[in-house]
Amino acid sequence: MLNEEEEEEPRRPRRRREVIRRDRLGAHDRLFEDYFADDCNYPPSFFRRRGEAPVVNFTVNGHEYNYGYYLADGIYPSWPVFMKGVTLPQSEKQRMFTAAQSAWRKDVECAFGVLKARFNILAVPGRSYSRRTLGLIMRACVILHNMIIDDERGTNLEHNYETVESNVGPAIHHHAPPSLAARIQMDNEMRDSPVYTQLQQDLIEHVWAHNA
Repeated sequence: MLNEEEEEEPRRPRRRREVIRRDRLGAHDRLFEDYFADDCNYPPSFFRRRGEAPVVNFTVNGHEYNYGYYLADGIYPSWPVFMKGVTLPQSEKQRMFTAAQSAWRKDVECAFGVLKARFNILAVPGRSYSRRTLGLIMRACVILHNMIIDDERGTNLEHNYETVESNVGPAIHHHAPPSLAARIQMDNEMRDSPVYTQLQQDLIEHVWAHNA
């Protein structure tokens, strides 16, 4: 018996778990100061534009553009607001851009697939709804999805907000709607196929310069 006990390997000491201080309460206070204090770092005019689309101005490969674009597949028209991959890439630059565009687009489709799996209203046909109603439905689903994630996160924070009296209200800017001529001009600019070709070529050169 003694020999058997001597032959047994000694027990390894248990390693205690290391405690990492996350300072969640401090982070919560900093978040409150950033958004809800009187002298906050991010005022309402910074991240809320009362339904107005943000101004998009960017320069790529030496050319300036004034419209954003969506990553799309081949079924969409060749407009500057839809950026597609090259259908039959011939050069290494075109192949790299098409692979990158496809990867980025799949990330967006994956995120939308999560919403479709959770909210059935996004998976059924929506032709009976107006564009405004479809936009409201999409925003509501995104907000609900974020609320569900936040609720299931399991953090135990002390939500004790201090009531601060302030007479400063949010800045609301009223702008006159664009004229009919301006709307027609914007519509023509968003459908300009030569601009799409130039933008795609500029993005191809940009991706090649930063990833080659």
